[in-house]
Amino acid sequence: MDVHLRGRGFELTHLSLASESSLWLGSGIDHSVTTKSDSIMLGPRLSPQTEPPEGFLHIRRSTAIRETALLILASSPNCETDRRPLRAALDAELSTYTVDDFPLPVPQHRSARAIMEDPMSLIVPLTAVAERHSMSKRHVERIIKNDLGMSFVQWRTRRRLNLALRRIRAGSTVASAARSVGYRGSDGLIRAISRLTHLTREELSSDLAGAVADSRTR
Repeated sequence: MDVHLRGRGFELTHLSLASESSLWLGSGIDHSVTTKSDSIMLGPRLSPQTEPPEGFLHIRRSTAIRETALLILASSPNCETDRRPLRAALDAELSTYTVDDFPLPVPQHRSARAIMEDPMSLIVPLTAVAERHSMSKRHVERIIKNDLGMSFVQWRTRRRLNLALRRIRAGSTVASAARSVGYRGSDGLIRAISRLTHLTREELSSDLAGAVADSRTR
């Protein structure tokens, strides 16, 4: 199944969905789908507050989502009373993908918020970020520090790690998730996480996302 997406904050994106994978789409995301003749596509409606943090999230495999989808398909709920518990189950499962392992403050300054919402801020140098928002590098550093209480580099590192870990939990490989947020590969991602969590490479290598989640709960 091939899906083309376009929405605020990202250009046209093409995804190939394998069997049993899911695509969590936010409201206002334009999309088109091409399916094979033997494919089944199920698109249940979620609660209004259940929105993916980046506009969409490709979940490559989730047993809970698969079982809920099969239950929806088998029961064919035809009234709100029947649909509500199934929707709640999907809401609860999807909410696990929105958790940040490394907490980030919510920006209050308008310019800081614009920079935070710009996906290019994660992958281009700070000088280029400043140019994109018609500011000097020093001014960007100052407003981020004053608004968030941390440097731009500290914010960007945490944001990158949160996105990478979210994608790993959704089924991406460590290397793929690392490259998607600006690291050259898995080594750079693991080193950055090790510096923040003080976990060793050995502790992180077998189950990166799980080890970080465990350290957060401790």
